[in-house]
Amino acid sequence: MRLLDPFLYLVGHRGAIERIAATRHAWIVGAILVLSAGIARNYDHLDLLREPEWFIGPFVASAVSIIFIYVCIAGRLKLDAVGNYHRQWGTFLTLAWLTAPCAWLYGIPVESMTDIITATKWNIAFLAIVSLWRVALMTRAVAVLTGVTTSRALVLILAPAAFEMMVGSLFGSRSLVQIMGGVRLPPHTELLHQAGQSAIEASFWVFLISVCFCWSIKGVALTPLDRPGAKNLPRPAIALAVASLAAWALAALPFHGRIVNRDRLKQLLKDDQFAEAVAFASSRTRADFPPDHYLPPAPDSWSFPLELLDALPADAPGWLREEWLGNAVEAFVLQRGLRSDIWEELLESHPAVAAGVKARAEELRSRPERTWDERNWLTSFDQLVEPAKSPAEPEPGEPPNP
Repeated sequence: MRLLDPFLYLVGHRGAIERIAATRHAWIVGAILVLSAGIARNYDHLDLLREPEWFIGPFVASAVSIIFIYVCIAGRLKLDAVGNYHRQWGTFLTLAWLTAPCAWLYGIPVESMTDIITATKWNIAFLAIVSLWRVALMTRAVAVLTGVTTSRALVLILAPAAFEMMVGSLFGSRSLVQIMGGVRLPPHTELLHQAGQSAIEASFWVFLISVCFCWSIKGVALTPLDRPGAKNLPRPAIALAVASLAAWALAALPFHGRIVNRDRLKQLLKDDQFAEAVAFASSRTRADFPPDHYLPPAPDSWSFPLELLDALPADAPGWLREEWLGNAVEAFVLQRGLRSDIWEELLESHPAVAAGVKARAEELRSRPERTWDERNWLTSFDQLVEPAKSPAEPEPGEPPNP
């Protein structure tokens, strides 16, 4: 295995694929690259020192996914007839791990570069690109190493991969509690939900079509996935992988302190220590928190703690007051059934929040097109602030009923 083989593999280079398959310890390079992808995916929203899911999750998920796909293709290609079944699984795992640099795309900080809706669209696009790229690479590797046609390898890889995508999207969709609980989703979360629903539908049809073609496109492996080769460590490639891991770790350093501050603020709010939360946030600037679009508490929770606004002193930083006031307004706009008693409390105790909610209603009313959720919320809000008159109440200018 040569120095640049991990990157040549990303463009489907035949020589790189064959050299990787002939290197017994190439999995070490793949494992290091998986760690680098874990940092790229999570550096801006996880505490990498205290939350191990950034490196445990990718290994667990990839092992389950790869075992499933390998079992599905091994039987159809009759891999046990051309080589050692378990050794070929190790090669397949290595090849899958070496696709990890595709996920470096997730490390592009689009949340800091644009608005939350556009950033969400970019992240959805990254997911589609990475998924298709990985399928293409695994298809190319299987075709090169086993000698089957590309179309045969493609349908065999696509069928289990589409099934996994369908199941994953189904479980990742919003729960029945969110749907029926009287709370609308924020626009970016709703966009993710719609993308998940589209992924479920697309994956179903891809799975169905791929399964059908699995029976019509014939072919079995002529050679095994693994190749005879040296067992020595691929030191140059390992050094390159370690350098990539170190580069992503260095890129994550500026975000670590911000993540720690965000988690500390979240914990104070969870414990209802509002005065302490105000003091903690006031001692810092907005730049001391992750460049997300929401400072905790985010408005997509069930309710916004108005006690937090009560705890803000008159000399609180302007950025903090503006941020939390905006989150409070957004939280009440997301509530599908705003009760009259809560509205009266807002008018009396938090007129700034009530004014913000009214302004949002006017903004929605001025839109030429509104979503179903927005129309329903606007209708319920209008009924709340302008309750229907009683049938017994006379219209202005009309004589009272006798």
